[in-house]
Amino acid sequence: MYLAYYNLNVKPFQISPDPKFLWLGETHKEALAILKYGIFDNRGFLLLVGDVGTGKTTLINGLLESLSEDTIVATITDPGLDVLDFYNFLAVSFKINKKFTTKGDFLVHFIHFLHKVYAANKKVLLIIDEAQRLSHEMLEEIRLLSNIEKKDEKLLNIFLVGQNELNETLAETKNRALLQRITTKYDIGPLKKREIKDYIQFRLNVAGTQRKLFNRMAIREIISFSQCYPRLINVICDHALLTGFIKEKDKIDASIIKECVKELSLSKVKKKKRRSLLGVKDTSIAGTERNPARLKPAFLILIILLLFIGGYNYFSNKDKSKTDIIITDVTKGGKVKPGLSVKNNVNLKQNKTNTPLFKDKDPDKTLPKPYAEDKLTINILPNSDELSSESYKLLDRFVQRIKLYPDAAITIKGYTDSSGSVGYNKLLSKFRANNVKSYLAGQGVDSSKIKSMGMGPANPIASNTTPAGKAKNRRIILELIHP
Repeated sequence: MYLAYYNLNVKPFQISPDPKFLWLGETHKEALAILKYGIFDNRGFLLLVGDVGTGKTTLINGLLESLSEDTIVATITDPGLDVLDFYNFLAVSFKINKKFTTKGDFLVHFIHFLHKVYAANKKVLLIIDEAQRLSHEMLEEIRLLSNIEKKDEKLLNIFLVGQNELNETLAETKNRALLQRITTKYDIGPLKKREIKDYIQFRLNVAGTQRKLFNRMAIREIISFSQCYPRLINVICDHALLTGFIKEKDKIDASIIKECVKELSLSKVKKKKRRSLLGVKDTSIAGTERNPARLKPAFLILIILLLFIGGYNYFSNKDKSKTDIIITDVTKGGKVKPGLSVKNNVNLKQNKTNTPLFKDKDPDKTLPKPYAEDKLTINILPNSDELSSESYKLLDRFVQRIKLYPDAAITIKGYTDSSGSVGYNKLLSKFRANNVKSYLAGQGVDSSKIKSMGMGPANPIASNTTPAGKAKNRRIILELIHP
C-alpha cells in the first residue's frame, strides 16, 4: 500500500527472515563467525540461544546462504516429533529414499549415508530450530546420533537453536551428557542502541530507497519501544510507514511512532478485529459496549432500585439465603439480551431448578455463572502467547462478576518466567495484559476502568528452573478493585 508512496520495491520491515535483509550488528557478526568456524572445523554440537525476536532464525538463514555446496544441510523447524517421525524426516531431508518402520533400520542406512558423504569430502549439518521444545527423550536420541563418527573425525554436525530456556534444559542433570558434548556456543542478544539507525537505513536501502525516512526523534522512540529487538523494530517501522502514508507524511517523526506504539499495544479498542503485535488473538467484538440511552426509562429505574437493594444486602449480610435475579436489557426492536445480575433479598419463592425469573428468549445463550471471587489467574499456553479455551471460559465468568459491580475498577497484570532479559519480558507481559484488556472491552466492560500492567518476571509463584515452574509463572492476574 505504501510502497509507491515511498518509492520502495518491497516491504523493508517484514518479519519473515529474508536473508537479503540480514544486517549484522556486533553480536550477530561474532555469532555468525563462530558458527561458521564450528561447521568448518567439524566441531560436532553447536548451540545458539537468545530471546524471542533477537534474529536467530534470520541469522540461521544467513549462515545457510554463506555455506558452500560441500555442506549438506537438513533443517527441522518443528521439533515436536516422535522418534520415528523424526528419523523419517531426516531421511527425506537427506534424500535417503526409504520410509523406515524401525529405528535400527534407519541407523543402518544413516551410517552408510554419513560415510558416503565423508568419502566425497563433504560435511553434514543438522539444524534444529526451536530446540527448547525438545523433550529429554528426543535430546537423548540426538546425542546418540552424534556418536556416529570416525576415530578422529566427526561425521555429523548438529546445530541447536533455541530460546534462553534451552540453557536451563541442558543444565538439568539428566541432560548433562549432551551438555558436555557442546563445543561451540553463542548467546545472542538485541542490537546495540547505536546500531538501530544503521539497521533501519540498511533495510530501506535493500528495499529500494536511499532516503532517510525516519528522523532522529523517531529512531529514539523506536529504541525505547523495541528495546533494540529486531523483530519489534520491524513491526513498529512497518506500521509507521503505513501510518505515514495514510497521513501523507514524507518522513516518519516521533509523533507517528508514539501513535503506532499506542495502537499496537491495544490501549484503545478499535471497531475492527485485528491481531496484536506478538500474535495473541484479539477477540474483541465491534459494537458490544452497552449504550444506556437505549434502555427504556422504566427498566433503568428498576435496575437502579435493585442495585440499591442488592448493595444494601451485600454490606449488611443479614440474610445468607439470597435469590439471584437476572435483569435483561431491552434494546430497540424489542430484542432481549442477557444483562446485569444482582443479588436481591426480597421474599420470593426459591426456584428449585435455579432458572432465572426473567428468562432469556434463547436458553442456549444464557450467561455463564459469574466467577465467585474478585481475583482470577489464567496461564499462557506453552510456546505460545495465546490463552487456552478453559481460560477464555474463566474470563467470560469473570466478565459477569465485573458487571455485578459497575463502579469497580479492574487491574490486569501480566507476568513471564525469567527466561530472557527483564526489559523484553516486561514488554511481552504488557502486550499479553493488553490483549486480555481488549477481550474484556469486547465483552462490554468499560475500558476506561481497566488498567493493564506488564510485570515481567517479578513475583514468581514457582521455580523458574523447571518447565512446570515456568508455565506457572507465565500468567495473567485480573483483580476487581471495589471503590
